[in-house]
Amino acid sequence: MSTLIKNISSLVTIHSCSSPFKAGKMMRDIGEIKDGALLFGEEIEWLGTTQAANEKLTSGSISPDKIIDARGKTIIPGFVDSHTHIVFAGSRANEFARRLRGATYREIAESGGGIQTTVKATREASIEELVENGRMLALSALKHGTTAIEIKSGYGLSIESEMKMLRAIKILKQELPIHVSATFMGAHDFPPEYKDNHQKYVDLICNEMLPAVAAEGLAEYCDAFVDQGYYTIAQAEKIMETACNFGMKIKMHCDELACVGAAELAGKLHAASADHLLYISDEGIQALKESGTVATLLPGTAYFIRLPYAPARKLIDAGAIVALATDCNPGSCFTENMQLILSLAVINMQMTAEEALTAATLNGAAALGLSDSMGSLEAGKKANFLILDVPTYEDLFYHFGINHVEHVFVNGRKVV
Repeated sequence: MSTLIKNISSLVTIHSCSSPFKAGKMMRDIGEIKDGALLFGEEIEWLGTTQAANEKLTSGSISPDKIIDARGKTIIPGFVDSHTHIVFAGSRANEFARRLRGATYREIAESGGGIQTTVKATREASIEELVENGRMLALSALKHGTTAIEIKSGYGLSIESEMKMLRAIKILKQELPIHVSATFMGAHDFPPEYKDNHQKYVDLICNEMLPAVAAEGLAEYCDAFVDQGYYTIAQAEKIMETACNFGMKIKMHCDELACVGAAELAGKLHAASADHLLYISDEGIQALKESGTVATLLPGTAYFIRLPYAPARKLIDAGAIVALATDCNPGSCFTENMQLILSLAVINMQMTAEEALTAATLNGAAALGLSDSMGSLEAGKKANFLILDVPTYEDLFYHFGINHVEHVFVNGRKVV
């Protein structure tokens, strides 16, 4: 069954020109078609102008089963949120209130709070509770336009609890109407039982956790928090090399709290993405550009914990591949709304509207190795797109703080 949508006021294709990503000045080329038309089944079959669609209808070269008038609407590719932690238990609202009273993220962590608060709650939760919490957040993300999402473990920090989290993510993969990518992040923090012997925990990750995860095929990626007070370059390199030996791809939390050379390591290891990057060095920027590692920026986190924003302009102007994601998590950025992330990116990181759209769609898909099938609207790619109740894509940014999504299509099926 095919559907034709025509009279689309603004059809934003983010056409990839057969490339898996856009970098530098190309991020501003979003392939907008005014008065556009889109023909699709499960995949995009054709797109162009409404005039061209009418000519095809008249000639009989297309014969859709359904025609939709999208006058006054904008269509864009579905958002790809390539960095989240939405499977967890418990709340850290009290810690957020502490930060409002002056405590820093690091001070809270050093006092036994932070990630450890969520670890305790997650270890005590059932797999059903973890699935329900993740489902709730994922469906909310869907309503705000997310059609593919990555979910990390990392709040278990033991074999049993990390496996429980990853099995919960597997259930969500099977249940949710959107694409889900799974990431093992046993190296999110050090568990309390190994607080005085970090190397022993690194050995546990490499010798027991990674083999167990790989045996069940529970994760496509392995991630580590490489930063001041967390994992060192040497520890991260050992974990990542072990993960690669088990067939996993690499993602890394890099230089969020301080410049420790994590981005350089991500480039050296040809990681799929290096995320956060608030304190990335010039050498780190060059390493990401040369390696093709996606620089995934998370402006919601800088906003939420009052840190400087990542240098988006330097990264883009240097020719690095830049993506945007929510980092939805209970401690440092509790939002699943990609539209909010776009607003923060253009206001606080000086990205253009066009760059932000590219970063949240095609380049987000590239960060997950999915841009051959999603992230842009092109013939042969999945029909994952949003109908926005605005006449131009600029209005998505101009009128901020509300949900502009009217309908969400995933694999050609209307799910919102």
